[in-house]
Amino acid sequence: MKITIKYFSWIRVKLKKGSEEFDFEKNTSFKTASNILIKKHPYFKEIFDDSSIKFFLNLSEIEDHEIILKDGDVIALLPPVTGG
Repeated sequence: MKITIKYFSWIRVKLKKGSEEFDFEKNTSFKTASNILIKKHPYFKEIFDDSSIKFFLNLSEIEDHEIILKDGDVIALLPPVTGG
C-alpha cells in the first residue's frame, strides 16, 4: 500500500522536498512504519525522536501510534512553528 508523507518547516528544508511516497505492507501500524523508515532513511531517527514534532494522519493528530495505516493515507510531520 502507498502512504504519502508530507514535510513542513525545518524538515521540509532539511530534506529539500515537500513530500514522499512510501510502500508498506497491508495492516502496518504507524509505529511499525516509523521503525521501517528509521532503518531505511537515517534522517527519520531525528524526526521521530523529536518529541516536539506532531504527527497527523489524514488531518487528525495521531495519538495512538498503533493505528493501522490504509492505502492512500497521508501523514504530515509538523514541527513547532516559530516567528520573529
